[in-house]
Amino acid sequence: MCYFVFLENTAMKKYFFILVLSALVYGCDDGDIIYTSFNFSNVDLQFCGDPGDYLFFKINDAANESLALQLGTTEELFLVSDTLAISLDGTTNVVHFRSFNGTVSADYFCDNIPPTTPDVATDFIGSDGESTLFITTVFDDNDGIPFDNSFDILGEGFGDFDEDGLPNFYDYDDDGDNVPTANEIGEDPDNPRDFDGDGFPDYLDEDDDNDGVLTRYEVSSETDLNPLDNIFDPSVNPNPDYLNPDIHNEIIVDVFRSHSYNLKTDVRVIIENLVLISETEQITREFLNMGTLVDIVNTDIAITPPFPD
Repeated sequence: MCYFVFLENTAMKKYFFILVLSALVYGCDDGDIIYTSFNFSNVDLQFCGDPGDYLFFKINDAANESLALQLGTTEELFLVSDTLAISLDGTTNVVHFRSFNGTVSADYFCDNIPPTTPDVATDFIGSDGESTLFITTVFDDNDGIPFDNSFDILGEGFGDFDEDGLPNFYDYDDDGDNVPTANEIGEDPDNPRDFDGDGFPDYLDEDDDNDGVLTRYEVSSETDLNPLDNIFDPSVNPNPDYLNPDIHNEIIVDVFRSHSYNLKTDVRVIIENLVLISETEQITREFLNMGTLVDIVNTDIAITPPFPD
């Protein structure tokens, strides 16, 4: 029978020579002693791939070893918070533990055409176990108003004041008047501007100057979605028409302008009850913490909300 030598800490290294001596005395029925560190605890988790071919991997440069989790799910991940459990099957969802005869880099895993070197010395395939992805996604409209963990329709939380399908906390324009919230809060988000003094801050007021014409309608044409750039007479009043109660021209525009928000996602990956097999050899691990990737997604998303019926 062959010996597996895992040099994960100093104490285990002390027994390495005992195992080697034992092998020399008694021999090995199935082949040579297999040496591996299997130590990825202080190695950064890396990622590449797309739906159908997601790949999380770690490289131990000191031992020329890698541990890679490949997931064949075609679902687009990382767009919403979720806990996703995926069973390993050795083919579509699989773990590879490999040792190489030279230095291996991320290109080996991420290039469309993998490098021809280094050669794989040993390859253990994960035929059993379960991987779990803990996905945490944060949406932010960057409007300067702190998040409010509530469904209050007037709060910067899960309520949807303008009924455009976007919760207030990542709605670029909370009141749907086509003036971005960031342009309506004023200089102090703790005391947001209330131009007409009606008790509703401008960013939650559909008629900011209280002239009887909705802010969204104080524009130059039916295709004009920006009330900010309409000023009737700058020499008399420099404010846009929607902040000038003396001007109340009305053009019906029941269309929302394009919105944008930022999406950031972190993901933590663990593997449990892992069974790795190479020919007749086997390695088992009850629990593996692959690590956490911060900002695996960090992107701005543009969307034009539908106008409510």
